[in-house]
Amino acid sequence: MEKAVEKEREIQKEREMAVAAVKGCEKPEELGPLLWRVIELYAGEPFFTSKQLPFTYTVKGRELFCDRREKSITEATFARAYEKIQAAEAAGDPIKGPKKLCMFGTPYIWGILKGTGLA
Repeated sequence: MEKAVEKEREIQKEREMAVAAVKGCEKPEELGPLLWRVIELYAGEPFFTSKQLPFTYTVKGRELFCDRREKSITEATFARAYEKIQAAEAAGDPIKGPKKLCMFGTPYIWGILKGTGLA
């Protein structure tokens, strides 16, 4: 049991470091891969949409498959969503929910970004 607890601590530390790397990223060309690493590390964890619908997801390559949806959400879509959130915040008009993202899969993108502390 102690090994399981230690393993969970390691995973949590790796997640925190990955989130910090995204938040501290200053090079746009590095953002996508850093953000996708966060997505990979949280695969299988429970998240909630803004309407409090629970979901989990799996990652296959550069695509995310949500258990509530058939179509995948790509790495590029997550990067665009995160960039849009950052730009809105910098402009003084922070995005407070998925509707303002205006892209495919926003309830899930928002739920994941919010749940990981990136939104």
